[in-house]
Amino acid sequence: MSNILRGNRVKRSSKRANDFISSIGFDSPITKHVVSINMAHMLALARSKEVTPGVASACLAFLDGLPAVLQLDSSTEDVHHMIEQHAIREIGVDTAGFMNFGKSRNDQVATAIRMEARARLLDLATALTGVQESIIRLIRKHRAAIMPGYTHLQHAQPVTLAHHMQAYFDAIQRDVARLMQAYDRVNLSPMGSAALAGTSVRLDRDYVASLLGFGGLVENAMDSVSSRDFALESASAAAIAMVDLSRMAEELILWSSSEFGFLELADEYSATSSIMPQKKNPVVAETIRAKCGSVLGELTGMFSIAKALPNSYNLDLQEITPHLWNALDDAVESATLMAEMFSSAKFDEQAMRRSLATDMSTATELANHLVERYHVPFRQAHAIVGELVRFSLDKGLALEQAASEEMPKVSKRITGNAVKIDKDELRSVLDALKTLKMIRSAGGSNPLSVSRLIVKDSKSVGQNNSWIGRNRGSLGDADERLKKQVRTNKNEVIT
Repeated sequence: MSNILRGNRVKRSSKRANDFISSIGFDSPITKHVVSINMAHMLALARSKEVTPGVASACLAFLDGLPAVLQLDSSTEDVHHMIEQHAIREIGVDTAGFMNFGKSRNDQVATAIRMEARARLLDLATALTGVQESIIRLIRKHRAAIMPGYTHLQHAQPVTLAHHMQAYFDAIQRDVARLMQAYDRVNLSPMGSAALAGTSVRLDRDYVASLLGFGGLVENAMDSVSSRDFALESASAAAIAMVDLSRMAEELILWSSSEFGFLELADEYSATSSIMPQKKNPVVAETIRAKCGSVLGELTGMFSIAKALPNSYNLDLQEITPHLWNALDDAVESATLMAEMFSSAKFDEQAMRRSLATDMSTATELANHLVERYHVPFRQAHAIVGELVRFSLDKGLALEQAASEEMPKVSKRITGNAVKIDKDELRSVLDALKTLKMIRSAGGSNPLSVSRLIVKDSKSVGQNNSWIGRNRGSLGDADERLKKQVRTNKNEVIT
């Protein structure tokens, strides 16, 4: 049989057309899963006595004898076609002809994609948790470091580096949570749905799902073969994580510039110029920033393909798959490199502290002090301090000196009452570290909260790693069970 997929319904074929519709060029990631699916399906057929023990044994022996890495045949339409065609050549159509009894490429490919996607979601969760671990190490190392906090990329209020890093940590934690939620919806088996309507062949779908490590079934047969929302969700979770990584990369790029000088990235993640020997360019961070755009593009492509398809299988769905692999690959690699960059970056605590010296970022605390100590309504306190800032800039004075000289006059004009603050009081109110220690609100940048946050964040990392370990272990156990069933039943009657 030259082409088992065409049978006698469609005889003529165009090589150009066959090459155009073929997925063999991007089937490599699912090849091992397709072998496992064929094994599980044959075990189910034998278990329900839909095939003879001899047929089951021969098919299982063939599948078990395939190399771990299959050389894909570009003359075939896809890996499903290739394996079946190869089986017919090796053990004959009288035996291998039963391998696809009761299953379709439709449920088989949907299952294989889910199997690969769930593994890659675990890889991405692992890489993102690695970013979190590198952040915790940075917080431990620089727990007392003070830096400017920014809004609109302008100095706003003093914060700690730990506070800034903890914001990264929490964003990544939500990314990991999204992957966990997506994983449960990905980890459902379509096998047994056949082309779209189910099958009259006696198959225990739960048994097959168990052999393949799934947590349950995609129940409706038509939905199971035609839906790719699991792929869209997986790529969406990856894209959101990439937006977070891109924002982190952007700040690493800014902070490593001469204008900021807050950190130096390790040589391993930098490059010099081909013409300017003094340059040290943050090329890995720049590429992560760019890869975010690539992942968003992959996601857009996936949505564009899926948006107008009628129910059940259409070959358009095939074009979604490479976008999914590209998106997840870029996200895993970006997260892995981000963790390495954080771990090796050298932060300059003195440079960050110096940048606060003349930035007036404690002005908010001065306004708060006028409210709490002198009972000035906040909006009026805001106006008083704003005018003092303008005066200090016009006269080239420090805010402390401007407030000392002008506070009574400005406050009298705005509120009707003159407020006098002595220099020691002003110095205390405008000191960056002291203002940070006065922060009372939960989640604020008080340095005293760092130790508590390290404990909390370390617990989150431990929970992430436990979840990843449990699911990796579950998939590994299922793979071992499948192999054991195959070894046991290659030469025995299955009961």
